[in-house]
Amino acid sequence: MRYLTTLLSCLLSLFGCQEKATSTSITRVNEQGVDLLFSRTSVRAGSASFECVRSASGRCYYEVFEEACDAARHCERAGLQRFDVRAGQQQRQQGLPAGFQSCVSSSPEQRCHRG
Repeated sequence: MRYLTTLLSCLLSLFGCQEKATSTSITRVNEQGVDLLFSRTSVRAGSASFECVRSASGRCYYEVFEEACDAARHCERAGLQRFDVRAGQQQRQQGLPAGFQSCVSSSPEQRCHRG
């Protein structure tokens, strides 16, 4: 059975029938062994899933942006979206541009952490 699955997978890959790559980043901030922020973001072909696993405030505050840097490493950030997700919940965003970035914090006033 394992050989059949491997063979079928190889044949499908020859015809371009592969799953699109998924990139997952985890942001975790803890203090004295207690999670202040635990978030998981998965990106796949222009859409992303933002999951707030735990947050000291009960919500994760996300920022989605594009960043362009010049040769001197001076970067300009263009904000695309800001939203919050309750702890234990997730939110899916569609139609995001290629190369977008995101960061998360446990409060709208705190510095945003990148995964």
